[in-house]
Amino acid sequence: MPDAAELERRQARIGRVDVYVQNIFDTSDPREDKLLYRAANRLHYQTRESTVRAQLLFGGGDQFRAQRLEETERILRGRRYLVDAWVVPVAYDEAANVVDVAVTVRDVWTLNPGVSLGRSGGRNHTKVQIDENNLFGHGSKITLARSSDVDRSSTALSYFDPTLLGSWWQLSAEYADNSDGRVKSLGLTLPFYALDVRHAIGVTGYDGTSHVERYSGGQVLDRFDEDHRSGQLYYGWSSGLINGVTRRWFAGVRYDLARFTPSLVAPSSYALPADRRLAYPWVGWQMLEDRYVKSENVDLIGRTEDLYLGRSLYAELGYSGGATAGVGHSALVHLTALDAWQPGSGQQLYGSATLDGRLDDGAPRNVRLTAGMRYFASITDRQMFYAALAATTTRRLDLDQQVLLGGDTGLRGYPIRFQGGTSSAVLTLEHRVFTDWFPFRLFRIGAAAFFDAGRTWGRDFTGAAPIGTLKDAGLGLRIGNNRSGLGNVLHVDVSYAFDAPLGTKRLQVSVETRERF
Repeated sequence: MPDAAELERRQARIGRVDVYVQNIFDTSDPREDKLLYRAANRLHYQTRESTVRAQLLFGGGDQFRAQRLEETERILRGRRYLVDAWVVPVAYDEAANVVDVAVTVRDVWTLNPGVSLGRSGGRNHTKVQIDENNLFGHGSKITLARSSDVDRSSTALSYFDPTLLGSWWQLSAEYADNSDGRVKSLGLTLPFYALDVRHAIGVTGYDGTSHVERYSGGQVLDRFDEDHRSGQLYYGWSSGLINGVTRRWFAGVRYDLARFTPSLVAPSSYALPADRRLAYPWVGWQMLEDRYVKSENVDLIGRTEDLYLGRSLYAELGYSGGATAGVGHSALVHLTALDAWQPGSGQQLYGSATLDGRLDDGAPRNVRLTAGMRYFASITDRQMFYAALAATTTRRLDLDQQVLLGGDTGLRGYPIRFQGGTSSAVLTLEHRVFTDWFPFRLFRIGAAAFFDAGRTWGRDFTGAAPIGTLKDAGLGLRIGNNRSGLGNVLHVDVSYAFDAPLGTKRLQVSVETRERF
């Protein structure tokens, strides 16, 4: 079998493409040949072969390109109903110059009925749900859930199909009946599903009402009602992947209406945000480098991760006849940039920045600049040092927007939304441990010792000054479940606040599911 580079040099063609769908548990392994695991396999509706084939970027008769096999792996691994994927050449006929390819995927348990309880920043959240991430093996997701958190109670029904009728079209729909209003959304899109795709199109709509709460010192001081409607239609085109780089153009029209009214439950003495009506055309440009590397035990536990080590840029500009009452012209700007470096062996450094804002008759408004760095350094195969710095600065924010820092935004030892202002910064340091403990062949176990420090600058909407720098430290247990599509990593953290003001608990316990370690 020649290697991939040699197959490309010979301009080999793809012959057979065999698809293998592995069940949740490998019963050929004596450790998993148990009654419970066999029963789970029988009850589980396996992913259909046709569902996998619909997501391949190649087929029989195509010229062999290693990049398309690698990208297919990443697409399949990104599906919540699969834990891993392997796409490899397995046989080569030199006389015919034909190579056969095997596509192997492993399922996870996708039916998730049950109750989840969590606590973060001193507040509890609960959820009762029936969630299926792989409906009848077709890869679509349907969820019926009843949840309650600090903001609202909600009963929601949602549906998402990433490969509608075996195509690359995506359909999403949601209806939620909340304690503070209702939400309806619908979207039909054909995305840039791969780097070499030449066209994309989409139409989306949203209609929702809700209570908006403004915080000061970790307490709700103000509430008003918001009626929000939005929709857009866009088209994108690209010349494809050229020399490892993809460039894309977008054009669309967007509508965004937000109306604010005083709350009948808790009238406020503070100024209401001005109503906003944005109806505008927009254009965008994107650049992506094709630079990925496979790794393990970075942000997840015991599963393959596709780390992006390339550079990505996106710029968008729109123009509206007026965003708020009394405004004649508004220019809307959105910029994002990502980059990654490998400063040494076993090290990765990621940088990101985002700028959003408007120019209302030439004056900046609702400007928000966020930037962050994430650094990983392997100490041993199962230990890692992690550091992250995130910062935000703003100018003339709309009155429904806030900069908040607390237990839900990086300061684990403090209540949620504890400190407000116009700018913020938070530092996180962690020593991560990835064990090989695999209890019941279900859970991957990790741990972390952490330190957080952060603060805000500027006065919040009430005029209150920030408290200053806040610091905490603690220990955390991490539980990864590679057999289920419910969630990636369960966090159980115990943290101590060094700078808690009088009357604030210094010890915080939080339990929640996150996508990362």
